[in-house]
Amino acid sequence: MAYTYLSCFFIYAFLGWCGEVVYAAAIEKRFVNRGFLNGPVCPIYGLGVVLIAFFMRPFQGSLAALMIGSMILGSALEWAAGYLLEKIFRQKWWDYSNEPHNLNGYICLRFSVLWGFAGAVVVRFVVPATSHLVNLIPRPMGWGLLAVLSGLLLSDLVVTVVAIIGLNRKLKMLEFVSERLRVGSDKLGEDLFRHTASAHKRAEVLQMDAEKLREKYEQSLRSNLLHRRLLKAFPDLRSLRHNEQLEALQESLDVFRRKSKDAIRRRNEAAEAAYEEHLAPGQEKPFAYLICYEKLFWIFMAGNVVGWFLETVYALIMPPHHFELRVSVVIGPFILVYGFGAVAITLFLRRMYNQRDVLIFITSMVVGASFEYLCSLFQQVAFGSVSWEYSDSLLNVGGRTNLMYSVFWGVLGLVWVKDLYPIVSRKLEQVPKKLGRPLTVVFTLFMVFDIALSAGAVFRQYERINEVPATNSLQAFFDWVYPDEVLRVIYPHMQFVGRPEPPAQLFTEEEVLSTHMSRELVP
Repeated sequence: MAYTYLSCFFIYAFLGWCGEVVYAAAIEKRFVNRGFLNGPVCPIYGLGVVLIAFFMRPFQGSLAALMIGSMILGSALEWAAGYLLEKIFRQKWWDYSNEPHNLNGYICLRFSVLWGFAGAVVVRFVVPATSHLVNLIPRPMGWGLLAVLSGLLLSDLVVTVVAIIGLNRKLKMLEFVSERLRVGSDKLGEDLFRHTASAHKRAEVLQMDAEKLREKYEQSLRSNLLHRRLLKAFPDLRSLRHNEQLEALQESLDVFRRKSKDAIRRRNEAAEAAYEEHLAPGQEKPFAYLICYEKLFWIFMAGNVVGWFLETVYALIMPPHHFELRVSVVIGPFILVYGFGAVAITLFLRRMYNQRDVLIFITSMVVGASFEYLCSLFQQVAFGSVSWEYSDSLLNVGGRTNLMYSVFWGVLGLVWVKDLYPIVSRKLEQVPKKLGRPLTVVFTLFMVFDIALSAGAVFRQYERINEVPATNSLQAFFDWVYPDEVLRVIYPHMQFVGRPEPPAQLFTEEEVLSTHMSRELVP
């Protein structure tokens, strides 16, 4: 087992380095060695794959669980690596502070999601094939190769650490020289003010010497291959002690950083404009202004369609990897739990748009999980059926919701509140009233008809299961248009489990009557 994991570490450390190089080449149009070490390896990727493969072995059969686990483990590893590198070397090697939904600048939502998808796919489909190929190599030869690679990796680590220590030492000296230069400039200014020629000459010589010394150290920093590679590989590198000098060497990157900050500022301004709209005096209200029926209805419709798309893609990803019709109604690609869920999250979280991401995420988890639970309970009470059942999953609540889908609700709610709702709200308010209002009425009537038709078809199927014969034309219509064969295609995962039993009475009717009579007999 140790042999396989160590082999996978080196293989995926190399593949991760290849991915970083390709990404850097696509962005910067040139080759950049993006590894912390000098060799063609990124240890964080190798270690990430090994950790995910080891800790997620019990969930190997669930791609969704692998995605969540990969997202959590990969993000935790990246955060720990960034934190330790900063504490040990007093330098911040990457910074996601300008990315939406970041944590201390070490990790952000975009790369955490990438960890989730990539880790799940690699561990589920690629690691087994890699392990098989590794085991084909004769064990003595394999251990010898791993010993050589481990020695090279250790040597590379020592060289890199020495280079970082040297970089810090030169930055410290450059700081001293810069300070001497500032002192010389101040002295020169004072001498010019006092018109003392001799002192002026001494200060001028001091300034020239300091300038030459600074140019020497800057040239040394630029000419050192290891230092230059580190600065190119980590454009967000920040020194906690000599940051002024380090930023001087990375001045060309400030333009990009300013553009990123401007983008984040514009995003926050757009969100505030969407949630805190104000009309000028005399200005006519646009279509779907603020929170109204029109806006909530079209959010509901968008949630229905997006939910259908996500469920369809999920069915294709999960075994047996085939197309599956997943809808809530008999007409149209709509999943109502997503539509009503989008409305619920909008109503509950719209006033939290300026709160911290963690608070929005947790609130969305609770709201989404509670809503999913209530939807499942309502379906069973009304129709005696359920469309999802999580009793076998980790940390479930009555089989109606679980931790994994609560996390999904949390992510969806966070992205919706921070990023998507301002865009959707702005686009809806740009729709002309003459077009928006008639469409709202037409689609409202259509959805009412569609939901009623679907409810009737499912209820009649429940009656057929309980051997209730058709006694009127409406029942005969549902038997003819929506027989069991058709509904099994429309609702492949729906199971009829019967209506839930009412809670047991604490006391029987006789016990209650007896108690009441005994109280009356008491004087």
